Amino acid sequence: MQSPPQGAAIVITHAHNDHAGYVPALIANYPTVPVICTPETAAILPTMWSDSVRVFDRSRGNHVGSDEPLAEPPYGEAQVHAAQRRIKEVQCGRIVEIAAGVTVTLFPAGHILGAAGVVVSAGPNRVTVTGDVSDLAQISVPGLVVPDAARGSDLLVIESTYCGQHSSNREAEVEKFVRMVSETVGDPANGGRVLVPAFALGRAQEVALTLRDRLPDVPVLIDGMAKDIARIYEEQTARNARPLKIYGDQVSAVQPGAREQLLRTFRRGVIVTTSGMLTAGPAVTWARSILPDPNAALLLAGYQDEESPGFELLELAKTTRRATFVLDREELVVNARVTKFGLSAHADRRGLSSIITEVGATEVMLVHGVASKQRDFADNLARRGFRVAPTDRWQPIG
Repeated sequence: MQSPPQGAAIVITHAHNDHAGYVPALIANYPTVPVICTPETAAILPTMWSDSVRVFDRSRGNHVGSDEPLAEPPYGEAQVHAAQRRIKEVQCGRIVEIAAGVTVTLFPAGHILGAAGVVVSAGPNRVTVTGDVSDLAQISVPGLVVPDAARGSDLLVIESTYCGQHSSNREAEVEKFVRMVSETVGDPANGGRVLVPAFALGRAQEVALTLRDRLPDVPVLIDGMAKDIARIYEEQTARNARPLKIYGDQVSAVQPGAREQLLRTFRRGVIVTTSGMLTAGPAVTWARSILPDPNAALLLAGYQDEESPGFELLELAKTTRRATFVLDREELVVNARVTKFGLSAHADRRGLSSIITEVGATEVMLVHGVASKQRDFADNLARRGFRVAPTDRWQPIG
C-alpha cells in the first residue's frame, strides 16, 4: 500500500479490460484514490472485474501439476469489492475538480455503452483523451460528441486502432452479416445454425440488436458473460428516450444448466457468445458442435489476435480442401462455413481525421494502435499541417 500523489484520481474511459481491467490492483496499492467514470461504466465494471477473477482462478486450476512457476493473480474478489467502493459516477458534461486548479470533464465517445472521452484542464492548459472512440452511431450507442471544452486543446491523445489507409463501410458489413445468417438459417423446416463468437461487452449486444432488427423471425440465443452484459444494457438505458430492448420475441438468454440440452435441440438460429477469439468460454463448447456441421456457419465478429484459435481457423478456412482443426486440444472436422465480418466500434482513418480536425488541438498523439500504421497515419497528418507528438513524451508549448 502506497500513498498516492496529492490530488490523484483514476479516470476510466470505458469498461473494456484493456482500459479498466487493472484498476482493482491499483486500488489495492492506492486505496484512497477515487475512480471516476460514467454511471453506465460503473454498472458494467463489477461484472468485468469479477469475470477476470474467475479467469485468474481457472488459469491457476489448469496449472496444477505443472513444473512452471505461476505468477500470483493481480487481484481477487476482495480487491474487486474495494475498487467498487471507490467508484464515483460522473455524468458527461459535469466538471469535476480532482486537485487545486485541475479538473476533468467527460464527454460521449461512442464505442460502447458508457464510453467517454476526457478533457483534463490544469490552469490554462488542456489535454483531451478520447479513449476508444467511434464517430458513427451504432444500434447500441450513439457516436462521439465533441464538446466545446475539447476544442483547441493543447494536446489531443487519440486512439488509432483502425488508422490504416482503408476506410470501412459499416452498412456494407451489416448487409454482409445479415445475408450470411439468412442463407445459413434458411426456412424453419430446413434451416441451420450460426455461431457468432463475440466480445462480451459491446460487440455481442450490437450483433443481437442487429439480428433482432433485421431478421425478426430468426431465433437468437445469447450465452456466456454476454447475456449478463445485455441485461445491464437494458437496465442502464431503460429511462432513455430510446431504451435498448435486447431480450424478448426471438432473442433469449441461455439459462444456467440449459446449454447441454440446447446443444442437442437448438437446430435453427443464431448463438451469440463469448469468447470472441475462441480462446475459452461457451464459444468453444458451441464450436465443437457447429464446426463439423455442413449446414452450419461460424462467423467471427471482428479482430482476431494472430495467436488466437479464431485467427488460425480463419487461415484454415482459406484453403479449399476438407480440413481438421484442433480446438482446446480436441481435433474437429471443419464442414461448417467459416468467415469473418466487421462491426467495428472504432473510428476508421476517415473518422479519426474528422475528429482531429474538429478538436483542432495544437498537437496530436496517436495511441492504442499498430506502430507501422500509426507512423503512416502520423506522416499523413503532418503533410496536412498537423503537429504529431511522439507517444513517449510530450512537452507543452511555452
